[in-house]
Amino acid sequence: MDQQNEPKIIRINILQTSMTLGTYLGAYIILAYLVTLLTVKYPALSLLAVPLFIGIPVVAFFLIRRFRDSTQVPFFPFPVSWMLSILTFLFATVLSCMAAYLYLRFIDHGALAAGLTARMDLMMQSSQQVTAAMTDPAQAEQYNKTMELMQQTIAWFCSLPASAMTKQLIQSSLMWGNIISLIIGLLTAKRIKIQQ
Repeated sequence: MDQQNEPKIIRINILQTSMTLGTYLGAYIILAYLVTLLTVKYPALSLLAVPLFIGIPVVAFFLIRRFRDSTQVPFFPFPVSWMLSILTFLFATVLSCMAAYLYLRFIDHGALAAGLTARMDLMMQSSQQVTAAMTDPAQAEQYNKTMELMQQTIAWFCSLPASAMTKQLIQSSLMWGNIISLIIGLLTAKRIKIQQ
């Protein structure tokens, strides 16, 4: 009789689970990177690349929620949900950035930099036509400064070696992953229902 009143201990291996979920999320992010890479050569694919990138937090949310629902636990506290989300993004970042580094180091051979530079040259040519049609000189000056800044940023990024490009990717992925994991942790947490 006393054994029925004892609290049930629920064990979740957060590290193992986050590795599995991070592998799924990392595969999705690699797909998003691949489609984004193809947009340099085929600009029409940007219609697919943008939703894929916007879908990363959505996929992460559904992975965490599916795990929470599959465990059938009566409660899923915020710290567990948040830690699971952070580690899932960490492992997804490791997998996706490793794939990006391998591509940039051994397969790309400067094709990404050449494609970005060619796109930027096309944008600069079209910006000259746009500024020629502007009537306000202050607005044209501001537009030209913005385009020059964008051109300098693209030139700086293209001058980076594969390891430096990957470091930039890791930093941005971890920063956004931490922000998104906080939101996912709040959304997927399940409180204890008090019986009355």
